Amino acid sequence: MAKDRRRHSKITSILPAELVEAINRRLVAGDTYQQITEFINKAGHDVSMSSVGRYGKDFLSRLERLRIVKEQAKAIVTDTKDGPATELAEASNQLALQKIMEYLMKVDTLDGSKATEVFKALALLQRANVQVEKLKLDYNRGIDAASEKIKAALKEELAREPELIARLSDMVDAVAEEVRQK
Repeated sequence: MAKDRRRHSKITSILPAELVEAINRRLVAGDTYQQITEFINKAGHDVSMSSVGRYGKDFLSRLERLRIVKEQAKAIVTDTKDGPATELAEASNQLALQKIMEYLMKVDTLDGSKATEVFKALALLQRANVQVEKLKLDYNRGIDAASEKIKAALKEELAREPELIARLSDMVDAVAEEVRQK
């Protein structure tokens, strides 16, 4: 496996942060490298078009990867309806696990420190998954407890009208089931 090379871009190393942000916005807007180079030079900085091109290629590549991850997370969240706002956490965990597995499939062997990092990351993901499942279980128990309290209060208040109690109880059950489905 080739070692990862750290990139030292002239854009990020010598230009002020505000100018780098403006460059990023121009890249996203679709400006050409020539237009961006002219913009930088007019701002008083001497940067070549090839530097802008290298930076732009790397920036747009990272932007595309982020866009893909965002779409995957959105798809997972849309597909999952488990209760209390756990979708984003589950989506994040699934994406992180996918990325770890992709990394492991690319690597022939791991040195000790990298293997330790990977296993720590897997352990953190597992712990997060357990916490999400516990939250969902507690959420469902809370729905059941609230449903039972409402039914008990209704029974007490409407003890003289059993038909109405049965209908209201059915309505509460339907609402509880509807909440679980969301």
